[in-house]
Amino acid sequence: MEMKTSKLWEGLAKDKFAKIDDSFLRNFREPGGSNNRLAAWDPFDKSMRYFKFLFYHQLQAKEDTFFANYAKIGQTLLGNPVTLPGPSELQINLDHFFSIEEFTFLNKNLHFDDIAHVLEIGAGFGRTAQALIKLVRNIERYTIVDIPEVLSLSCRYLEKVLSEQEFSKLSFINAFDLRADDRQFGPLDLVINIDSFQEMTQETITFYLERIVRKARFFYSKNAVGKYRPESVGLYDVDENQLMDVFSLGLSRDVIDIFSTKELSRAREKHVMQYRPAASFGIVAQEPLGIFPYYLNVLYGKV
Repeated sequence: MEMKTSKLWEGLAKDKFAKIDDSFLRNFREPGGSNNRLAAWDPFDKSMRYFKFLFYHQLQAKEDTFFANYAKIGQTLLGNPVTLPGPSELQINLDHFFSIEEFTFLNKNLHFDDIAHVLEIGAGFGRTAQALIKLVRNIERYTIVDIPEVLSLSCRYLEKVLSEQEFSKLSFINAFDLRADDRQFGPLDLVINIDSFQEMTQETITFYLERIVRKARFFYSKNAVGKYRPESVGLYDVDENQLMDVFSLGLSRDVIDIFSTKELSRAREKHVMQYRPAASFGIVAQEPLGIFPYYLNVLYGKV
């Protein structure tokens, strides 16, 4: 039987491998280079394969209790997120995966029986509120502070995924209507900020820390421990003016190599002190995010 080259490789041989010279050898393994036809992967990929494999790997590390808690939060598919199959026909998406990780961290490090009023600064579409209201039944009040456009989204989303009784626990406050005193909130047990202080100016963060966070018993922060250059993750042609604006936001503004264990360790030490609300708060617990270790879970509590 005569050996024949496939049409696929006939074209590839002519297009990518016709001239193997020193110039080819210097660069053929670069992202997007000819090696993407020889190896099993290429760093640049327009599909979701690497996202899904990364997510799948994280799911394999979770215990049964994680998925049991995920099942308790109810509707998680509104908005048509990307999902992977979990046990018992669960469809797991990354947003609510994070919510259960956050609940697990908090549940391990504080007594939820003593938490009646939660306030979240910058709640996004409301995934954390959904999870905590579903999983911590003794929460009596959950206040969300956000800009009006995002408040509209979280309000409409949570109205659809919570029961009437659960939704009645929520209060929505326009960030631009905040007063300079805390009487509008009453006693605060836990204040939460997830992935948004790093996108605010230092003045705005200071306002929140002084007027809201310092009045609470506990503060939970999950933010990046530093900034990174876009080319380190394969992003090029980024507007330098926009980049400088991003680098000016948040409190942890050092530019670091987010893939260096040594630099991440130093940045975490600095980060926990930068976001410590006041001298009256101690660090109860801290834990890097598994899937993106340049994020850090930190729980502070009054000492």
